[in-house]
Amino acid sequence: MSATRASGRCVTLKSLRVLTTLLIITVPCISACTYKPRSATPPQQINTPLLSNQSGGSFTISNRGQQSLQRPQPNLSAEQQLEWAVGKSFATQAWVSAPATTTARDGLGPLFNANSCTGCHVRNGQGQLPEHGPGLILRLENASSSYGEQLQDMAIPGVQPEGRIRWQTGSTHTAIAGGEPVQLHQRDYHIDSAPQLATSARLAPALIGMGLIDNINDADIIANSDPDDRNGDGISGRVNLRENHNGTPPRLGRFGWKASQTDLHEQIALAFFQDMGITSSLHPPRQCIDTGCKTSPITSSELEISDKLLGAVVDYIANLAVPAAAHDELSQQGEAIFARLGCSACHTPAFTIRLPSNNFSSDEAQKYLNTEIAAETIYPYSDLLLHDMGDGLADLQPSDNTPANEWRTAPLWGLGIRTKNSHNTRLLHDGRAGSITEAILWHGGEADASKTSFSLLSHPEHTALLHFLKAL
Repeated sequence: MSATRASGRCVTLKSLRVLTTLLIITVPCISACTYKPRSATPPQQINTPLLSNQSGGSFTISNRGQQSLQRPQPNLSAEQQLEWAVGKSFATQAWVSAPATTTARDGLGPLFNANSCTGCHVRNGQGQLPEHGPGLILRLENASSSYGEQLQDMAIPGVQPEGRIRWQTGSTHTAIAGGEPVQLHQRDYHIDSAPQLATSARLAPALIGMGLIDNINDADIIANSDPDDRNGDGISGRVNLRENHNGTPPRLGRFGWKASQTDLHEQIALAFFQDMGITSSLHPPRQCIDTGCKTSPITSSELEISDKLLGAVVDYIANLAVPAAAHDELSQQGEAIFARLGCSACHTPAFTIRLPSNNFSSDEAQKYLNTEIAAETIYPYSDLLLHDMGDGLADLQPSDNTPANEWRTAPLWGLGIRTKNSHNTRLLHDGRAGSITEAILWHGGEADASKTSFSLLSHPEHTALLHFLKAL
């Protein structure tokens, strides 16, 4: 697939290349890294190539303000911008329960977590912690016949929600070099009506760069995998191959905290279904057959979002702009420390992708006519592989065909924008970390040695590293 530098270029999504949760994305999990001995001296001028600020290649915009995650990539034609705006309206405006006069936007529920995509992905950014609004859901590790795979804590009038999210908060204390104290926070979530059920919290990620990630070649992701750690560097990233039920070969997962969805189209269709209760051709209506099922029976067999409108929402998200990085001399020094600690072993800085020249995926008849493709480099800072992150970040049970302690390396682009407000920073899969430092110190497993090395950095080294990460 490809997007282009020429005017009018856009992301075209692959037909049936794969499907995950909308929101599912982007809260950085500054993932597994390896240790390399640190220098005892403060950061020095590094004679290396300057870092690129073009994080999203031709999708990059210079704006790093509050609205930057809501802008279209800059190469859309006037006609494509109109199509993009149509998709935006169906992603941002509230859906309503059926029947309603707004037939194109009805079908919400009966059970749901939010009534729009941006209900969880506020301004296309991360979700909120439950005390502040939607954006965090509870996955049920053993799909319960009463609740399914995910708790729906909201419902249309006349229907009872499945339950409410409750939690207990704990914390531990640690320190980094120089004795600076750091408090690590953690929450144990449960359902008020079924506290015995094992749950795992998932924070909605930012929607940055999803169309670009969708166009990374499978072979390039696989090339970075080393499940048996044959090179002996302590890193054993592996792909999550997803089985298909139609007899076709397994596909590589790349979206979601567990890399459980194979393409953006699949991810968004699943989010409509699980987060908003809206059926589509990928997730048609189904009846509840268990006597203890709390899900309200579905009486209509009609699809609640058409393939055309679903494609419009996919095109909207796929063609969001990527804010430029803000690298300078200090972030150049920080990047050298990032590499020295081994963080780039998992947070792979760059991929080369090929983007289609024209047409949105919703125009199925035309998208395969795109023969002009352009290669360009993007900088997501993720290998999109699964890594052992240690017991501290592990779920209570396995999920999505992955061990409880394995998580996909979260992309870091846009990290500075997401952590600009220190009072509203939410990092890692459940939003537990309130700062980049706290997120790093939660790392374990394959990243344990790097975490130890990070905690021993001198103050100038620590400052340079954080400056680099906030410049992304």
